[in-house]
Amino acid sequence: MLQRVCSKAGLDLVSRALQLYYLARSPDIPAWAKASIFAALGYLVVTPDAVPDITPVLGFVDDLAVLTSALAGLSGYVSPEIRAKVLLKLQEWFGGDVELPLENLPESKT
Repeated sequence: MLQRVCSKAGLDLVSRALQLYYLARSPDIPAWAKASIFAALGYLVVTPDAVPDITPVLGFVDDLAVLTSALAGLSGYVSPEIRAKVLLKLQEWFGGDVELPLENLPESKT
């Protein structure tokens, strides 16, 4: 089921969700950042969205906007280790030939 949902949601949305997930698990992330992450990931999994996920094409646009917004404020915390974990998980779920554009996985500012 996870693979079906990931396929439907698309690589971009799943990669951003994974970045937030791995950031939340990082011991270096402050509490305020974790609250932002949990709010964004919570919006992703809660059924009543602004745009229902069953709507073709547009269903995940609101989810992507929420994840992108949360990630924009936290991009400085995205370490090379988190980038590697995200890429490995995406290759596992989407196939080994997955490549990500640079803007999808921001460089750490630290």
